[in-house]
Amino acid sequence: MQGYPEEKDLRSLFECEPTLLDSTEKDVPFFYNEATFQFSNQEEDFIVIISPAYRRVKIQVTHRPSTEVTTLLDLKRVDHFEIIADTRNHSSVLLRSVDDDYTQTIEIDFKPMFKLMIKDHSTN
Repeated sequence: MQGYPEEKDLRSLFECEPTLLDSTEKDVPFFYNEATFQFSNQEEDFIVIISPAYRRVKIQVTHRPSTEVTTLLDLKRVDHFEIIADTRNHSSVLLRSVDDDYTQTIEIDFKPMFKLMIKDHSTN
């Protein structure tokens, strides 16, 4: 899977089974499907939707005590999705979008608590 982790690696990272959009067709490879992962940490609930073939990643974070959506990322052009950490107490990913003039990186920690860092880097 070019630029994205394998399904088994994402299951390990998010510690849950995905709900697949096209679950009726057994022959649809994960890369061409849309997978929804729902999981929680101590304070937040997450919904992560990944469509590798379309380069789409959507992440919704809800603060559990208040049920308020605190973060919504709906990215339509993620060229690279890398798992940085996948341990019992720490999980994080790096998303990268590359253009002729710049590269945008988004680093996201899911555990122990949610953290988001967005950076643009000039390629010139």
